[in-house]
Amino acid sequence: MSDDGVFQRLARFEEGVGGESQAWLGRGQGLALGILLALVAAATTPLFWGVGFASESGLVTKVCGAVWLVIIGGVTAYWRRQRMAAHFESAHRRLGSADPDQRQSALTDMIVNARRSRAEHARIARALTTYLRQPPLEQPDERGRRQLAFALLADQTLATPAKQQLDLTGAMLAGIRGVDAELPGVCLRGADLTNAVLARANLEGADLRDARLDGTNLTGARLQGALQGPAR
Repeated sequence: MSDDGVFQRLARFEEGVGGESQAWLGRGQGLALGILLALVAAATTPLFWGVGFASESGLVTKVCGAVWLVIIGGVTAYWRRQRMAAHFESAHRRLGSADPDQRQSALTDMIVNARRSRAEHARIARALTTYLRQPPLEQPDERGRRQLAFALLADQTLATPAKQQLDLTGAMLAGIRGVDAELPGVCLRGADLTNAVLARANLEGADLRDARLDGTNLTGARLQGALQGPAR
């Protein structure tokens, strides 16, 4: 495999291309692995440099240099990915807090995380759907926070692969605004969409069975293949 191919793979890993993510990234296991990789890089650096400079063969020198660059590139990519995952984990914990300020800062940090990299888009999407499925707390500005969470799911901030089969079963979305929302295949079964504004939303293949649709604005919405059983 060429150096270009290796570095392209490292770049794809760092950016989370494909939407995959490991649950241990950003946690203690991920930190421990990162430290181990850094120690390996530190221990092997003198070896590769020593062999490269001591060798009279240009080929050996080039091989040692190339391998060292791959190791350093891999460790750097891993730590960048670990940092993004740790940033998400911190926000995820705060999103479950009873403190409204903590939840607000968590949503803000998830937006920042999503815009910096696609690496944690899938986990951000899952965290937001879990939040919206929970009954809203009776606190000031909670409606605005739920709107922000829904908007992050519905707009183009998160990559499309990360939003496949979103589960908003039974979500409390009364009065939510989602004009031009991109939510194909979303499960809204049993969700409360009373007076929601979903004009021109892409809901192709969505599951709307048993959803509360009283006053819901679906003007121009794309509903091809959507499951629309009796609304409550």
